[in-house]
Amino acid sequence: MRSAENYESQLWRYALPSMFSQLLNSLFIIIDGYFVGQNLGDAGLAAINVAWPIVALIQAVSLAIGIGGAVRMSIDMGRGDIDAVHMERAHAVLMLVAAAIIMGVGMYLAYPYLLPLLGAKDELYPLTADYISVVCVCAACQVFSTGLLPLLRGDGKTMTAMGLTVMGITGNIILDWFCIQHLHWGIKGAAIATAVSQTACAVPALILLLKGQKKIEHFRIEMRRVLGILRNGISAFGLSMSDSVLIMMTNLQALKYGGTQGVAVYAVLSYVLGSVIPMVSGVGNGIQPLLGKAYGAGDWKAVGNLRRKGALIAVSASAMCSVGAFIFRAQLPMLFGAGPEASAEIASAMWTLAMAFPFMAIVRFSGSYFCALGLPADSSLLAYGEPLVVQPLFLFSLPLVLELKGVWVSYPAAMITMSVITFVLLKISRRRMVHEV
Repeated sequence: MRSAENYESQLWRYALPSMFSQLLNSLFIIIDGYFVGQNLGDAGLAAINVAWPIVALIQAVSLAIGIGGAVRMSIDMGRGDIDAVHMERAHAVLMLVAAAIIMGVGMYLAYPYLLPLLGAKDELYPLTADYISVVCVCAACQVFSTGLLPLLRGDGKTMTAMGLTVMGITGNIILDWFCIQHLHWGIKGAAIATAVSQTACAVPALILLLKGQKKIEHFRIEMRRVLGILRNGISAFGLSMSDSVLIMMTNLQALKYGGTQGVAVYAVLSYVLGSVIPMVSGVGNGIQPLLGKAYGAGDWKAVGNLRRKGALIAVSASAMCSVGAFIFRAQLPMLFGAGPEASAEIASAMWTLAMAFPFMAIVRFSGSYFCALGLPADSSLLAYGEPLVVQPLFLFSLPLVLELKGVWVSYPAAMITMSVITFVLLKISRRRMVHEV
């Protein structure tokens, strides 16, 4: 069994590249919103926000396969079963191929019926349809770029995964400028830029992973491995999809209580939230391989130390984001090209969003922690309890009293509630570890 000190000494080597990659991803989200907002105004921001649940569904399926495969690989590495590592990697790649075909064809056929249900009506529908049609045609680009990077991290190639992320994000920013600002392709240009940059990231990632596969029999499908990857990835799917579900529900409530301007306000708030969540999630996703190895090796002391240090990093990073969002609450709307009335409402609502970040960090990190330890019930409770129970409870009750402000207050209320549930689950999991030592 490896010592706790060995695992802890590797923490920053795993956490920092993931955090840095996700920090750049946060920067991309802001710049993407900048180009869309500056060229298409409130309508463009609202259109992409309405379409986002479909994008997030494709992303969530891909992430579930990638993280599920990475968790299985890490646990097998901790046990010293290298042949099983190759099997898990091969199965994850095959599952991503199937997901690319199913999600691309399925979403392309379904989006004309889904968009009106998501709030894309009247002037929003043509813009949203232009964006999402490109996303569906190029779904394979998103599936592989999202799903392969966790597998690279699980394989110990943390710096390589970071380098590919940096390359993809940098290309996306440049292509956003070229397609939207220079070629004037509008909202379709934003989708094309994303697809091209995702392809540039996915191709080398796939090549690097397949180089490690030595035997063709590793690609023979075993349902127990497929089910194992899905079981370990189900919470990652829920955490990712929770963003989609919450965006959809909040869009509808913002539309109900604030009209198109309310949706535009929430678009900017969700851009800010969407730039913080990846960085915080990057901490948990980054050290998942280490947690999985320590768990596979039965090193409970290392597991506990990694949990405490990882949680501290995630909460500290989110607290700094809270301070920044509050300080620049008046400037952020202008960055995204929001109108004067929407900007005033955004500045007013930003403080409620900012106060939720540290509580969100606790929930997100703990979900990754439970997933890494092969505790799908605990991680799924966090992943699905928020979007299916806690958030709807506040989102549909508070506006009855506070109207549009109730929509904004619902998120911190839900995060505080979920953090309490998280502490209870962590206490229970620590008792399990004591009995297993």
